[in-house]
Amino acid sequence: MNTISNFLASAIVGGWIMTMAVFAIQNIQPVSLKFLQFESIKVPIGVLLAFSLGIGFFMAAFIPAFLRKSKKSPRSRFPPQPGLDEFDF
Repeated sequence: MNTISNFLASAIVGGWIMTMAVFAIQNIQPVSLKFLQFESIKVPIGVLLAFSLGIGFFMAAFIPAFLRKSKKSPRSRFPPQPGLDEFDF
């Protein structure tokens, strides 16, 4: 089952990369991005698409690793100390 899921994920990523390559070759006119008062240099659409796709793949791969919860229960991090009851102050 793991082999099939790896193949499927690789096929999806490969399809995205091939689609991006075809789109980049067909659209080579330079564009610039504008955000508020800032404007970027003129670069081809394919370059912008490649950077945004790469950043998206990177974020999709690494963000779930940081958001994973630990498998231990929260109480197991702090073992009970002998001689202390729950309501001792």
